[in-house]
This record gives sequence, structure tokens and C-alpha cells, in this order.
Amino acid sequence: MKKQYRNSQRTKRMIRQAYADLLGEKKDFTKITVSEIAEKADIAKSTFYNHYDDLYCVAEEFENELISKLSDVLDEVEEARAVEYSVYIKKIIEFLKENEEVYRRAIVSSDIRFFIEKLKNIISKKVFENNSFIPPAVSEKSSERYVQIRFLTNACVDTMADYFKGALGISLDETGEIILAFLNRFISKQ
Repeated sequence: MKKQYRNSQRTKRMIRQAYADLLGEKKDFTKITVSEIAEKADIAKSTFYNHYDDLYCVAEEFENELISKLSDVLDEVEEARAVEYSVYIKKIIEFLKENEEVYRRAIVSSDIRFFIEKLKNIISKKVFENNSFIPPAVSEKSSERYVQIRFLTNACVDTMADYFKGALGISLDETGEIILAFLNRFISKQ
């Protein structure tokens, strides 16, 4: 039973890798076919359907895996008891640099709305749960704090998406430095 499970997991990994490779080549989710994935993964088309119902299932699992890995990085920072937002930003930038190509593939595909929204939600939730991360709003109302966090998270994630789309013309390190400088100014005025 264990061997069958490992084989299934390995096949799914091969399918997701083939999907990621094709996404990098075609830059458009809608131009990828099950036949191409099966060929690239060196499996039969029927094997694909033994593991996934359709391409949307592969795309969702691929995106969830990327989000899970980023979430794990944020958890590591929290476990280290880091209370400075700059530690979070720097750790995220470091992680994105190490995984730049795969995130670029995910971001430049034609249907990224849900992926981007998932990223925003997971980061917002983690920031909101870590009360020392951003100073409380003047009124200290939970709703005001939530709006501040959503605003900053959306801006940061959208800026990173622009970087991966090639719209910024600067490096990932420079993008991170600009975001940190802005957050320093924003938070010091609180």
C-alpha cells in the first residue's frame, strides 16, 4: 500500500512539473492540453485522469502547493518569534528569489486572479494574527486594523505580481527595498 501511495504521489508531482514547464513555455493556461502534459510527464493520458479530473484540478493543486510553501516560510518566521515586519518582508523576498521561476510561471499565466487573491488572504491573515507586526490603528478598532492590513497586503502582493510580470524593470531585491522603505515611512507615521 505504501509503495502504491508513493507512486501516486510521484506521478502527481510529475504531472504538476509538466504543467509548470508548459505554463512557462506557453504563458497561458488555456493553451495547455492534457495530451501535452501526459507527453511531457511521460505518462499515458489515462494515467492523468486517474489522478486529476481536468487541467483546472492540476492548476489548483499547483497553486495551492505554492501558497503552502510560502505559508510555511511565514510560519517559520513566526516560530522564531520575529516581531518586525521587515523580517517577514525579507524572508518572503528571499523565498521568492529561491523560487523565482516557478512563481513567475504562476503569475504570468492568463488566469491568476484566484491565485493572487489566495496569496493576499493568507498573508493578510498571518499579519492580522501577529498583533506586533504592524502597530495598531489610532482607534485600535479591529475593523480599522483589518483595512490597513488588507490595503498594505494588496499593495505588496500586487507589486510583486507586477515584478514577476516584468512590469517594474528592477530586481526583486530592489522591489523589496522599496516596499520596506515605504512601510517604514507608513508605520512611523502611525
